[in-house]
Amino acid sequence: MANPEHEERLDCLDKVSVLAYRLGITVFSVALLLLSLVYILCLFNIDITDTWGERGRFLMAIAAALCAATLHVYDKHVRAIISWSSWIGLVLLILFPELQWLYSGFLFVTFSGIAFKESYCFKLKALTAVPLLLILSVLMLWMKEPTLLAILLGISGGIFTILSVKKWQMPLHFDIGNKEKYQI
Repeated sequence: MANPEHEERLDCLDKVSVLAYRLGITVFSVALLLLSLVYILCLFNIDITDTWGERGRFLMAIAAALCAATLHVYDKHVRAIISWSSWIGLVLLILFPELQWLYSGFLFVTFSGIAFKESYCFKLKALTAVPLLLILSVLMLWMKEPTLLAILLGISGGIFTILSVKKWQMPLHFDIGNKEKYQI
């Protein structure tokens, strides 16, 4: 975990990577809230899943790529698991777009890891619930259960929205930590 007293000198690439990471978290929260709304409207026989569901999944894919490419975790093994889950999920999305539960599962591994990582930084207990909420969301996708899926995605989206706001409020160097501690 990064030491907030340590202020690393950031170059341009560091700043861009932190901004991209934070943007990824923000886009993911928007994607979850949008998908939650889409599934809620389905309950009222307003089917907009083709148009808005597709946009929500597209936003989720963009968020996963942004976060996977710019993840700041000291341990290379943990970083590899979190980021490669996104890359595998994105490949599955391209190859098998009809298997939403499958590629979403891999993308959710990335965001579960991010939630777990950020729970240490913010002491926000709700972040520790995100992995379970996202696992249950995958199960609901597989079972084609829109009611519970809408609730789970909405709660997860709300938690990630809080995280996003908190991330944008902190100095950039907090995300990088101490560069000497990163395993290559």
